[in-house]
Amino acid sequence: MTTATSFYDEELSARTAAVEQEALRLLVDSPALIQVGGGRYHAVVVAAPAGAGKSEFVCTSVSTVVERSGGRPGTAVVATPTNHQAQDLVRRLAARLGPRHTVAFIRASTAPHLPPATLALPNVVEAEARQADHYSVTVGTLAKLGDAYGRGSVGSGFGYLVMDEAYQADSAHYYGVASLARRHLLVGDPGQLDPFTTMEDGDRWRGFAEDPVQTAVGAILGNHPNVPVVRLPITRRLPASAVPVVAAFYPEHRFSSWTVPGARTMGLRHAGLGRGALAAVDAAVDHAATEGWAYLRLPSSPVLTADPATVEVITSVAQRLRDRAAQVSSERTEGRQVDLDLERVAVAVSHRDQRDQLRASLDDAGLQQVRVDTANRLQGLDFDVVIAWHPLAGLPAPDGFHLDPGRLCVQLTRHRHACVVVGRAGDVEVLQSVPQIPEAWLGEEASPEVDGWFAHRFVFDRLDDHAFDIR
Repeated sequence: MTTATSFYDEELSARTAAVEQEALRLLVDSPALIQVGGGRYHAVVVAAPAGAGKSEFVCTSVSTVVERSGGRPGTAVVATPTNHQAQDLVRRLAARLGPRHTVAFIRASTAPHLPPATLALPNVVEAEARQADHYSVTVGTLAKLGDAYGRGSVGSGFGYLVMDEAYQADSAHYYGVASLARRHLLVGDPGQLDPFTTMEDGDRWRGFAEDPVQTAVGAILGNHPNVPVVRLPITRRLPASAVPVVAAFYPEHRFSSWTVPGARTMGLRHAGLGRGALAAVDAAVDHAATEGWAYLRLPSSPVLTADPATVEVITSVAQRLRDRAAQVSSERTEGRQVDLDLERVAVAVSHRDQRDQLRASLDDAGLQQVRVDTANRLQGLDFDVVIAWHPLAGLPAPDGFHLDPGRLCVQLTRHRHACVVVGRAGDVEVLQSVPQIPEAWLGEEASPEVDGWFAHRFVFDRLDDHAFDIR
């Protein structure tokens, strides 16, 4: 049930809590399901849509097993794909566990130290790999922990292995840490970008169960289909208006927005221009403020990757948000209207040359606070408003990189209030025919190119009701 005074869907909150408790029950109490050599293992996969609170659930899970063990050294080892993710979890876990339990960070020699504010916490230490099991909770990257285990610096005596962003971790790194503990919790978002790899000739492994560049989740489920998958039914980041569009990236996953309709609002204190070059931009900004989406389309034309006209339009959108004094209200402001902070505005692109051209244009317009970056770099972040340069904008023909559904998913799932997509009127036409048959590998069930083809079509269909054409 929801109430007029509540920002949140209380029924959804209760249902999510029950799902999380079931995942923890499966992790802690279920019998081992996996036999590997002489060892028996148990694993649980938790799949979550963008903004579901994955890292918070990781902290809840670690806190639960630590309390259950009485804070025994070596209770849990937490692994992440990147150093930034690991350091963020150290801070979160330290706050959640409190002073009775120490969180140890195992740092790679080439990685930066923890931020001073995190290191100053009374229950945080940077430790050597050989000391990893001296603490209740140990955190490190998959690469560092796997290397330390391979060298014999870290033993296999941990109670639990908890992996954050498991859909963005490749199986090779998972294999490197899997023996650290007998019970595994893999948490991640199946809709976002797959792991990045520099492995040469990686295609030689495609279709094999031991493919080292598939996701960690793909490896565990491909080899052990009896491993339970628990799906969180919530997105805390995205507004309700976003769900019908981003459902394209989660075909097996039903979820809803945590906030009730009207809990978040966006307005513009100054009126837009009724005519002229900026009329369509202003109309799109007005529409996005009330509907959560707008799709600005330049005239149909094949263009360069870093198209100057698209750079100009995106810059204009950011300028109009500033000049028209955009305001937002939400559960974070307790319903009060506050000025939109330009640091809470991001531009999502696919290529670094697009980013560089936009950075220069935004700076020239006095919009230095606006973040602009590739989808790979924005993954995991959230903003109030996002302007997305559509990956297919002006593309003469689709290819695997631009069709990747994970890239578009990241671009369209960073916002809390509104997303303005910028592309060209003819972009959907490149998807009008049947998908080209990509290269296939025996044993590989899915094709990212085909999945992306249909995801893009789905998104185009949903955005059509929010489209504004620039003449």
